Amino acid sequence: MNTTPEQQKKDSVLKTLATLGLIGLIIIIAWLGIKLVSVLPNAFSSLASLSETVYNYKPLEIAVTSNKDVVNSGDALTLTWNDPKPVGTFIFTYACVEGVALDIRVPGKGIEALSCDDEYELGDVSTVDLSLSAEKNRFTEVPVTIVFLDERQGGSEITTEKVITVVNVSIADAITVSDPETPVVVVPDTPKPPVVITPTPTPVKPVIVTKPTYAIPMSNPNGFTDITIRSLGAGTIVNNQFINVGILNREANGAIQFEIKNSGTKTSNLFTFVANLPNGTTYTSPVQPALKPNERAVITLGLTTTNETGIKAFSAMVTVAGDINLHNNSFNAAVTVK
Repeated sequence: MNTTPEQQKKDSVLKTLATLGLIGLIIIIAWLGIKLVSVLPNAFSSLASLSETVYNYKPLEIAVTSNKDVVNSGDALTLTWNDPKPVGTFIFTYACVEGVALDIRVPGKGIEALSCDDEYELGDVSTVDLSLSAEKNRFTEVPVTIVFLDERQGGSEITTEKVITVVNVSIADAITVSDPETPVVVVPDTPKPPVVITPTPTPVKPVIVTKPTYAIPMSNPNGFTDITIRSLGAGTIVNNQFINVGILNREANGAIQFEIKNSGTKTSNLFTFVANLPNGTTYTSPVQPALKPNERAVITLGLTTTNETGIKAFSAMVTVAGDINLHNNSFNAAVTVK
């Protein structure tokens, strides 16, 4: 097909325009690429800055746990905690408690004796072994503290505390009842064996006397625990001895007494009790030692009597793990205040 000169001229112009358009498009794409390359570092920097800002405002926490909350004096326990991940170091310290000493062992290091209130730098570990000994009281609560120094936050501190109860079984237990006005220190009664009365033989006929033998209670590992509690009365304390007079005198300090006994065949777990006293106050005990089968603890609680006369109620409840019968774990009683 033959083309006219005008058509050839028109086709030439269109090809020229198409070539110029393609060149222009290539130039625009190249310019956009240069701009994008110059913008990306700033964009990534902004994202990093935003991430850092989010981190700065995110609250960090550490949670301390231990394999034992109650430990015998001289025994070891292990503290562990979560690592909040930022760059920093952990510091250990414990509060000064009379008669308490503490040894610490960090993974990869030896055992060191640590003075109370001293700051011991742990580094970036998340576990330590402790050995606490208490020589003053039977039950001693020792607060221990883990501090995290966050280097990315200018050395800001994250602090958490845990209380460890140390039991020294060689020290006789004494219970202190704190009253807003007059504190009274009461020593629990020690169970006494029954008195054996031996009849006097007469010359008419012989008398056979049976002498009972008291065996140490033995725990059956396949047995059961049944902790019971019952009221023994109310009265007063004279020379550290409980006198059960059946009433409370508002002009003198009073006392209540109750018995906690293991009626089962297996040694109980450690236990606690809560007593609601006739003067309206409440006493919560520290952790008490386990009871062997048929063993009992007689508790005497001293109190400041109320100025009000009349009948006042009092009660107590014992809490222990593994008890098969919870129906006899509390009692309710009343006493007259004159």
